[in-house]
Amino acid sequence: MQVTKEGVASFQASATIAPYLRVKYDSTDGLALAGPEDKELGTTQKRHIVSGLGASEQAAVVLANAQGTVQMTAAGALSAFDTVYGAEGGKIDDTPNANPVGIALEAATADGDQIEVLRLPVGASSGDEVGGLEIFDDFIGDFPAAATALTGNTWTKVETDGLGVTSVDVANGVLKLAFDAVAEAATAALYMANSPFDINQNPIVEFRAAVYDIGDHAALDINFGVAGDTHATDADAIVLSAFFHLDGSDLSLLCECDDGTNETAAVDSGVDLVDDTWYDFKVDLTDISDVTFWYRAIGATVWTRLCSSTTFSVAAATGTITPIMHVEKTSNDTTADVRVDWIRGRCERVAL
Repeated sequence: MQVTKEGVASFQASATIAPYLRVKYDSTDGLALAGPEDKELGTTQKRHIVSGLGASEQAAVVLANAQGTVQMTAAGALSAFDTVYGAEGGKIDDTPNANPVGIALEAATADGDQIEVLRLPVGASSGDEVGGLEIFDDFIGDFPAAATALTGNTWTKVETDGLGVTSVDVANGVLKLAFDAVAEAATAALYMANSPFDINQNPIVEFRAAVYDIGDHAALDINFGVAGDTHATDADAIVLSAFFHLDGSDLSLLCECDDGTNETAAVDSGVDLVDDTWYDFKVDLTDISDVTFWYRAIGATVWTRLCSSTTFSVAAATGTITPIMHVEKTSNDTTADVRVDWIRGRCERVAL
């Protein structure tokens, strides 16, 4: 591969790609559009076509570490001198995430506008002195039997009857929140008592989770997302929350939020989960007046936004939040089995 003095390289590409889009390596097509947090190889220098006049097997890419400015494609309106971040479809946007790309030198007025961008140095942070706060837990290790307190752990578990929060003896490290067939009120919850994320510092929290037993009665409630605190028996009593929600005996995925002033009751996303199947879920609070919910199947590179026509606001919220998994039932003998493989969260660091 030859790289020109302008920082342009050619890559094998078997799919048509528009110009000025961020691209990454793809084992099938050679190049593919980069997602919001994918670290791209660079941006396409011109339109790449694979058939007809001008077709070529090689696509010209301005590398991410090239000197000078580069043309990129905006995903929506943004102002000149905004910090821009990766967006879906190889585009850029001013919505913060963990992938700051550069500084917009021109304004964009609409999706598809092509603007000049001054790239941040590769690996740079959008913060002033230090990087953001990030947590990741793959739950490797033993979570003891129900009603056994965790020692020296960043997580806290709440277990009221039921089978509690315990390890599953499988690869990767998996936790299970479960109930048995006993007619009783029960709770199984996992959260961080020292809530690490400031609600006003652009937090994003992701889960890889699966429902192995949705139960047989609406007395069962499953919630996961972020919360200001936890509650022994009733997730609805949590003042600050942004949740994915499922009701017992129904795999319909719902989204809801509450901040004590603004409340959006559970909205059906139109997605029905499949039992015994893992998915990635994301709650994005980079704009607390417009919280967004996302999901994707395992192996998918593109996130799908859920309930995009609904505005979920927690704009009245202050303070800190924690990732949380919360499974509960009223007095009923329904069973349940909800599993989590990993939890990841990040936000900008608060200046001390």
